[in-house]
Amino acid sequence: MKVFKLIVLILITVVFIVYGMGLMMYRGVNKTLLDQQYYHSVVGDYKISATVHKELQDMIPPIVRDGITGGSPVTDPMMKAAVDLQVELISTAITDALDEAWIEKQVVMITDDVVDRLNEETASLSVVIDLKGKLEEIKQNIATGLENFSDAELQAMFNAPRAYIPMVSETIVETLGLPETLVIADLVDDMAPGTLDMVVGYLKTMKILFGFLALVIILVFLVLCILFYKIKKGLVWFGVSTALTGGVFLGITKYFSNLATIQSLTGVNLESLPVSSSTLQSIVRFTFSEMRLMPILFLVGGIVLCIVGLVLLYRTRSKTV
Repeated sequence: MKVFKLIVLILITVVFIVYGMGLMMYRGVNKTLLDQQYYHSVVGDYKISATVHKELQDMIPPIVRDGITGGSPVTDPMMKAAVDLQVELISTAITDALDEAWIEKQVVMITDDVVDRLNEETASLSVVIDLKGKLEEIKQNIATGLENFSDAELQAMFNAPRAYIPMVSETIVETLGLPETLVIADLVDDMAPGTLDMVVGYLKTMKILFGFLALVIILVFLVLCILFYKIKKGLVWFGVSTALTGGVFLGITKYFSNLATIQSLTGVNLESLPVSSSTLQSIVRFTFSEMRLMPILFLVGGIVLCIVGLVLLYRTRSKTV
């Protein structure tokens, strides 16, 4: 009978440890991926807006060049020089308008909206990025840039005198075809239809499994330990199991906080992203550090309960002797 009880308790303990680590992961996700302040910290502390702005500086010139030349190569030296001037002018006008401060504001606004949706505080994404003001700024930037060209250069590039600079800048912006607004919900639906709703469904299930039910399962496991081995040995078993759960989870987070480990296990080349490896490594470490409070509580609490159980056992044996 004792062997049977031991086998059953070991099996229940394994289930408890697995469930406990699932609980810690869910709580960790709540403190990071489902928390607006987490994104604010990442965007601000790791200068994500500067990275996005640098990407725009690299990405926009080829797009502008294709728009000007229709994708055809330009071999004539004079024409190539004119195209180069136009590409530099237009690209600089756009990237100056979409500056780092503006990008950071949009990123924070989008992440806040996504977090609200994932937490079911809203029924759908609601952010709409207004680009009207930026289009006017781009026009003004182009017009200012055109003022630096000579009359001959303006005539050669746009076949227009200096007096037509406002019209030329407006025509350029219209040719770019930039939208006046960006509806984030539409962009998400186009890129990953149904994904957000699916994630919300998974999170709802996890909330049920690891919400109030978690407290019930922990208390049930404690009661089973006490029933199987009475109070003293039950506390020791429960304490060891709880500490082991927290310790294993801390070990897993430490193992996965290394960028090279994540890449080797997932096969994803994270170094190909526009964010530097050192910045990515810092973000990964910061993310996992935010997940460590609950496992530390499990580890410390388990050790305390184990010590209490051992002290009670020692006292009982001392009285018996």
